[in-house]
Order: sequence, then C-alpha cells, then structure tokens
Amino acid sequence: MSPVPIGRRRGRLATVFLLLATLAVPMHGAAAAQVPSGRPIYLDTRYGFAERAADLVSRMTLSEKVQQLHTNSAPAIPRLGVQQYTYWSEGQHGLNTLGANTNNGGVTGGVHATSFPTNFASTMSWDPGLIHQETTAISDEARGMLDKSLWGVAQNNIGPDKAGYGSLTYWAPTVNMDRDPRWGRTDEAFGEDPYLVGRMAGAFVNGYQGQTPAGQPTSKYLKVAATAKHYALNDVENDRHADTSDTTDTNIRDYYTAQFRSLIEKAHVSGLMTSYNAINGTPAPADTYMANALAQRTYGFNGYITSDCSAVGDVYAPGSHHWAPPGWTTATADGATTWTNTATGAKVSGAAGGQAYALRAGTQLNCTGAEDTLSNIQEAITAGVLSEGVIDNALVHVFTTRMQTGEFDPPEAVPYTKITKDQIQSPAHQALAEKIAANSLVLLKNDAVPGASAKLLPADPAKLANVVIVGDLAGAVTLGGYSGDPALQVSPVQGITSAVKAANPNATVSFDACGTSTTATTPANCSAQTLAAIKSADLVVVVAGTDTNVATEGKDRTTIAMPGNYGSLIKQVGAVGNHRMALAV
Repeated sequence: MSPVPIGRRRGRLATVFLLLATLAVPMHGAAAAQVPSGRPIYLDTRYGFAERAADLVSRMTLSEKVQQLHTNSAPAIPRLGVQQYTYWSEGQHGLNTLGANTNNGGVTGGVHATSFPTNFASTMSWDPGLIHQETTAISDEARGMLDKSLWGVAQNNIGPDKAGYGSLTYWAPTVNMDRDPRWGRTDEAFGEDPYLVGRMAGAFVNGYQGQTPAGQPTSKYLKVAATAKHYALNDVENDRHADTSDTTDTNIRDYYTAQFRSLIEKAHVSGLMTSYNAINGTPAPADTYMANALAQRTYGFNGYITSDCSAVGDVYAPGSHHWAPPGWTTATADGATTWTNTATGAKVSGAAGGQAYALRAGTQLNCTGAEDTLSNIQEAITAGVLSEGVIDNALVHVFTTRMQTGEFDPPEAVPYTKITKDQIQSPAHQALAEKIAANSLVLLKNDAVPGASAKLLPADPAKLANVVIVGDLAGAVTLGGYSGDPALQVSPVQGITSAVKAANPNATVSFDACGTSTTATTPANCSAQTLAAIKSADLVVVVAGTDTNVATEGKDRTTIAMPGNYGSLIKQVGAVGNHRMALAV
C-alpha cells in the first residue's frame, strides 16, 4: 500500500485504531482528553482524524449521540462547536439536491448547476479521464455552493447558520449493475460489467474526492465525500421495499459487489449507502454479512454507511420485509410491530429492533431518522440487543468522514475552501459537459446513401439547405434521472438549428412532434407539410427514445420494445422514401 497522509489512511489498521480509540476515551461527556495547550483533541490538528473523532464522540451524551445518527438533519451541539449537518445531498451527473440549502433568499426551482450526461451515457466514452474531469468540475461546484456570499441570497449548501462550514457528503455514484435494461435506473449507473464499472466509477470518485486519477490524495482533506450506492444487489425498482435478491456467495463477491470492492480498495470511497432490498432474505440495512463481513472486514471499507431513505423502517414493517433476526419472531397488531425472542420470551418493538440491528450490521446513519429516537435506542439497550459502544463506533466513522472534509479545522488550512461560487455553471464546465456529450455518442450504423458514394454522417451543415426534425423528444431537454436545473439547456432542435444556421443562414430547419410521446397509444401522425418536406430534405432526423415516464426510480420498464408510438413514426417517415434519414435514439 502506498503511503498516504494520516487523515486519509484506509484499511484494517485504521479499523482497529477506530475501535481502540473509541474504547480508550471517557464516555458521556466526562473529563475528556485535553492536550497541553488546553485545546481538546478533537480540535487539535496534530492528531489523526479518527482519534479526533473518537474524542469528540466521547464528549456527547447519549441523547446527543442518538440525534447525530439522523441524516436530515443531525442537530447542532453548540457547546462542542458542532454545526447542524445534513448528510443528504445528491450529485450524480451534476448537483441536483442540496440538503443544507436552508436560506437561499427565496430562489426557486431545481439546483442551478452544470448538468453533465448521465453516468450511463458518459461511460460510453470509454474514457475514465473524461469522467475524472467531470467530477472534478462537479466537486468544484459543490465547494462553490459553500461560498458565504451565497447565504441568504442564492442556492447554497451552508445550512441554517452562515458561520457554518456546510455539508459535503454527496450520495453518488450509483454503481449497481445494469444487467437488465428494464431496470428503472439504468441511466444512473455505469454498465453491466463490474470491471468497467469499477474503472469508470473509480474515476468518478477520484475526481469527486480531490484525488489523482490513480486514486492518490492531493491533500489530507476530502474535497467532497462520495457515497457509492446501493449496496447491494439493487437491480429491481417495482418491489424494492419488500423483495429479496437471492444468489450465491460467488455471484455476490465476483459480480454484484466487485465494483464496490474496487471503489473501496482503489478509490478509497468515503461512504456507502445500503439498499432497500433484502439479500438472501436479510434486509440490506441489517445485513451484517454484507456491511461488516464483506465491506468492512474483507474489502477494508472504513468510511461511513447510511441507509437509503426509510429503509430501516422497511426492515420490520408489514408490507415491506417484516423481518426479524434469527431467534426472534415478528408480529403486528393494531399497527405496532413487536419482536419476540423465541428462547426467553423477551420483547422489543420492531422500530427499536430494526434500528438496533441496522447499527449492529454497520449501517450507521438512518435516512431520514424516523426509528432513530432516544426512546427506541434506550429500549434496544434495555432489551440487550444494542450497546452504547456500537453507537460510539458508528459515530466515530461518521465524524471521521466529516473531519476529513475540514469541518473542524481552520478554513485557511483546507485548500478547497478557496473555491468560490464562480465555479458554478462556469463556461469551462459547460464546455466540458458538451465535450463529454459528444464523446458519449455511439454510431450504430452509417451506410452510404443510395446513389451516392458518401456516407450520410457526418453531415456538413454548410451543405444542408433543408433539414426536417421529427419526434417530440427532439423539442425537449431530457437530462435524465437525478438532474439539476441548469441555466443552459439546449434541445436537439435548438442545437441542430443553431449549427445549420451558423453554416448556412438561408437554410430551412423545420420540426414536427408528429403526435408522438413515450406514453402515446395511437399512431404517429406527421402533417402533410412535414411529409412533403421530408421527401426533398437534405437531412431527416428522427428522434425517439425514453424518458422518466417509461422508467425511473421506483418504476421498471415492462418491455425493451420502443416505447410510445415511435415505431409508427419511424415507419411513417421511412415510407416517404428519402434515404437521407438519421435515427437518433
């Protein structure tokens, strides 16, 4: 293992050190460790991040510890200088959720940030270097959202206090296998081959976290904490809150988690998110084998782990997994779920038990925190299914990650605090998004035009006098799932028209949606004028495809057939007989 700065070291030794540090300090706010200068260890930059995190956790009461396990949001602890923190921010292919955007001066709409092609599209470039450039830009914008001048007047991720450091845990990338094109979230992920996904998602994480393309840190601080999801075997949307993904241990290790292992070992990803589904019958948030035995003890993961949102509730809830651990039974009466120990008859509520077993497995944060209450934690401790030491260990992982972002250090010591709002939607980032989009295109077929020796593409805009574009998607900006709301949005019609007119101002570019959509059930119907124009056009562009009406989070496709009425559009346009036709899907 190559040497890295103390604050960024990963692996088994760090895991052992975290546990020892947690056990070695006094608990419940007792006389905690002080350094000769009088500063507490958690604020002394001479110590490693893990040791500092352990010292900070040792100063918290049980009530404070419990509240720090909430993702939305962990409240401030003023006496310790801990800010309110929201763990849930998103940035799959550009920033699209700012969890700490609490005082933005009334700015509305989605997140106004540069939007890049979806991960699935970017992967088609086969260029990890481009992905690294992309996420370097995205993380620049994430840091730019902490510019203090934005607080109270524009979108930001600073939180409710202008003096706060801000939130830097982003829940990306999605690295589940695109093994079935019907999966509703294929556009979020990177492909169906774990090696390819590991390479491309590894470049994503490296750029995000401020690391070199080879995964080496450029600072002891994290630029942004990347969180790989959904761990693991999350490849179905329609019944994800109750289904179980069952397979062999070989498949789990060699296929479904191989990309996670690569991100852990090579890119040192900071976080993992457990999935909604069960794995071989055990709900992912409570699966000790997956989170602890595999991710932590086998792959060497030493960052933080969060549940997906409301997934801890799915562990025990009827209608979801309605699970209880071995040696316990579960029953629900009058809306309350209770676990009963088959040997002793001891009882614990499903909410307390589910939260306890998630923590025991290694799922440290509860999104958004419904089961993580002081009463549930105390009930679980009293029932003997949880100890405060498990909570301490969870919080040491969580606060180590936060400390790695520089939250508890002098701002001038953190190089990324110099990044300003000027990075947000900068011309350079917009140009990079266009470059990546161009490199994501895949040419499936390009025959010579009948009666001519030249192939149809690339078309020379200077030689195009009459262009016809059909299909409703050509007139729309389809950014994909988990997209922000960028100021610069260009539809295919706008882009083609601009390029053609720039080369030939006298050219004619016409557009007809032809009554198409991804959900239409009646045949396409181009106007007579459009059909006449198609007959003599120098180029006909037929745009077809999918959108979130067909597949998205929580909704799988039912078929891989062309959606809506695009099939009839292709036939109608083809029947005109102009062979200078390009199909863009």
